[in-house]
Amino acid sequence: MPVLGIISEYNPYHRGHALLLEKAKEMTGAEHSVSVMSGCFSQQGLPMIRDKYLRASAAAAEGIDLVFELPTLFATGSARDFAGGGVALLSAFGTDALCFGVETPDPALFDEIADLIAEEPDQFRTLLKEEQKKGESYPAARETAIASILGDTVRPFLREPNNILALEYVTAIRRQHSPMRPYYIQRTTDYHCGPAGSATAVRNHMTALREEGTEDPAGYLEQVLPSGSYDIYHSCRDRFLLSSEGLMPYLASRMLELPEELPKEELPMDMTPEMYRRLRRLTLPSDYETILTGLKRKNETRGRISRSLLHLILGIREKDRITFPEDRKLPLYLNLLAGRKDSTSLLRDRNGLSIITKKSAFQPADPHIERMWELDCRAAALYSQLLHDACGDTLPGEMQQSPIVM
Repeated sequence: MPVLGIISEYNPYHRGHALLLEKAKEMTGAEHSVSVMSGCFSQQGLPMIRDKYLRASAAAAEGIDLVFELPTLFATGSARDFAGGGVALLSAFGTDALCFGVETPDPALFDEIADLIAEEPDQFRTLLKEEQKKGESYPAARETAIASILGDTVRPFLREPNNILALEYVTAIRRQHSPMRPYYIQRTTDYHCGPAGSATAVRNHMTALREEGTEDPAGYLEQVLPSGSYDIYHSCRDRFLLSSEGLMPYLASRMLELPEELPKEELPMDMTPEMYRRLRRLTLPSDYETILTGLKRKNETRGRISRSLLHLILGIREKDRITFPEDRKLPLYLNLLAGRKDSTSLLRDRNGLSIITKKSAFQPADPHIERMWELDCRAAALYSQLLHDACGDTLPGEMQQSPIVM
C-alpha cells in the first residue's frame, strides 16, 4: 500500500498543513501518511510552542497516521542536516513518496539545481568559495554560485522559502539514492495572513495578541487551525509561545564556563571559531537578543547563530554532526510520538529499523545512535524545564512518556 511522507515542524498544525495533506493524498494516491516532526526545538534553535507529544497528537487528529520525532541533531541543524535526517528516516521506514509545498512546482528546474548541489563540480565549488571569501553567508554565496552557472533567472526561484527547503529535500534524495519520489505541491496562499497562512504567521499573531493583553485568542485559533488540531490546542491556548529569552539563564551558565580555545570538533555545532571568540568577549548580565545581535555578522545568518547557541546549551558539538550519504548505513531509529489506532499495522515489517514505542526497551548498541538518543532526552528535559519556568506546566519525563494513540 502506498505511503506518503512529510518532514515537518507542525508548530502548530494549521489549515495550510491540512490542505497540503489533502493535496498530497490526491497526487500520490497514497492510503497512508507518515511524518517525521521536529521535537522540542525548531530549526531556528528556538523552543516549540508546545511539547512534541501534544503537537504530534494534533497532527494525528487531523489524519497523519504516524508521527515520529526528527532527532534533535537533525531538527536543530542546518537546512541540509534537517532535510538529510528527514529523508534518511522516511527512506528507512519505506515511504514511497515525499510531499512538500513549493512556490514553483517545476520538477525539471529542481532536478537541474539539485544535481548541481549534489555533484558539486569544480566550477561550483570555486564560485562558492570566492563568494564566501567576500564575506557572504553560505546561502547567499550558494545562490550566486548557482546563478553564475545556470543564469540570473534562477535567483527569484532560489529566494522563495519553500523552494529553498524543497531543494534540500530533492538534493538529499539524490545524495542518499533514496527510492522516494518527490511530489511538488504548489503553495498558493499568503504566508502572512489568512486561514492557510504559515505557522510563523500564526505564532506572530499569537504573540501580538499576548502583547495586547488578550487572554483568550480562541476565536483566532479557530480560524487558523483545523477542527482536530483546534480541539487539542484549545485547552492550553493561554499557555504556549515560549520565548527565546527563557533560554538565557541556561546560556549564561554555559558562557561562564567557556575555555579560551576549543578544537574545531569540540565547538558547538554550527558555531565558527570566530563566533566562539566573539561570544567569549560578550559580558553578563545580558539578554538573549543582545547576545544574538552581538554575534551577528554579514556572513552569518541569524538562524545559524541561534542554532549554535542552543547547541552550546545542549552540549551538541561539531563532531556530533551526522552527514549523508557518508553515514546513511547507520542503524537509525524512529521515536513514535503519536499515531492513529487503525494505522498501527504500518509499524510491522520495517526491515529491522528500531521503532521506539517503549523507551526503557530501547538500548542502542551503536555509539552514534546512543549519542543521538542522549541528545533527544537532554533536549526533552530542557524543554520541560522551560515550559515549567514559563507557565508552571509539568511534563512527564521522557522515559515515562508513551506514544499518544488517537
